[in-house]
Amino acid sequence: MNVAEETIDATLDSDGRLRLTHQPRLPPGPVRVTIRVAATAEPRRGLADVIRELAAEQHSRGCLGRSAEDLRAEEDERLAEDADRDRELDAARREASTREP
Repeated sequence: MNVAEETIDATLDSDGRLRLTHQPRLPPGPVRVTIRVAATAEPRRGLADVIRELAAEQHSRGCLGRSAEDLRAEEDERLAEDADRDRELDAARREASTREP
């Protein structure tokens, strides 16, 4: 591997020493070093931050969402429909198995 240039993130200590994030993959010998101030890293937004921002935007537009009670009632209804469907399928299977020769 013949690498002529490599960019490595580093931290400049108060005494002028550089702390590199990883060992360079260049061959030993003379090199030219240019030091630039890295863009200050803003704190990364996490999923919770994004969800809070979306909720605030929706709330500001009057979209308040559904209550926990509404969500529970919808889930209960869905579970009841699933149970009914399961009973119908079980009955159809029993009927089909009694007709088999």
